Amino acid sequence: MDREEFKTLVKAMKSIYAEPKFIADQNAFNLWYSLLRDLPYNVASAAVQRHMMSNKFPPMPSDIREIAQQITAPVEDDMGELEAWSLVYKAICSLSWDAPEKEFDKLPDLCKQAIGNAANLREMAQMDTNTVESVEQSHFLRAYRAAKQQRQKESALSLGLRQQIDAIRISTGAYRARIEG
Repeated sequence: MDREEFKTLVKAMKSIYAEPKFIADQNAFNLWYSLLRDLPYNVASAAVQRHMMSNKFPPMPSDIREIAQQITAPVEDDMGELEAWSLVYKAICSLSWDAPEKEFDKLPDLCKQAIGNAANLREMAQMDTNTVESVEQSHFLRAYRAAKQQRQKESALSLGLRQQIDAIRISTGAYRARIEG
C-alpha cells in the first residue's frame, strides 16, 4: 500500500477513534506506515474496517496485522485439530507399506509439520489401534496446535522482517543450531 492509501485509512481510524494521542504526529504516522506498508491496501482496509466495527478502542499495528493475517490465511489454517487428525488417521489406515511418502505428501502442510516425516507416519501405521487413537492422537494434536500457532505468529510479520530475522539467524549460527537441535 502506498502512503496516500495509508493516509485514507488513518483518516478513517481517527474519525472513529478521536483520541488526541492516536497517531498524533508525523513520526507516529511514519512508524505506523513502516509497520503496515507491506500489506495490500484492500487487505489493510478490510482489517481496519473489521477492527472499527468490533472494537471500542483504537488498534495497534499488531492488531491490524493480526486481522489481515486472519483474512488472508490459507483455508488449511481454518481446519480444526480434530479435522486435521482425521486426515492423518485416514492416511495411516490407507498407508502403502512400500511408499509412505505418497500418503504423507497428500497431507496439508501443517499436518506434515506436526508429523515430521513419512517415516513417522509409517511408524504410526505399525502401532496397535488403541495406541494410535490415544497416545499418537494426543501427540499429533499438541504438535499441530503448536505448528498452527507458530505459523500464525510468523505470518503476522512482514516478509521483509522475516527475511531479516532469517539472515540474522544464519549469520549468528542460530538457524543451524535450531535445525540441528
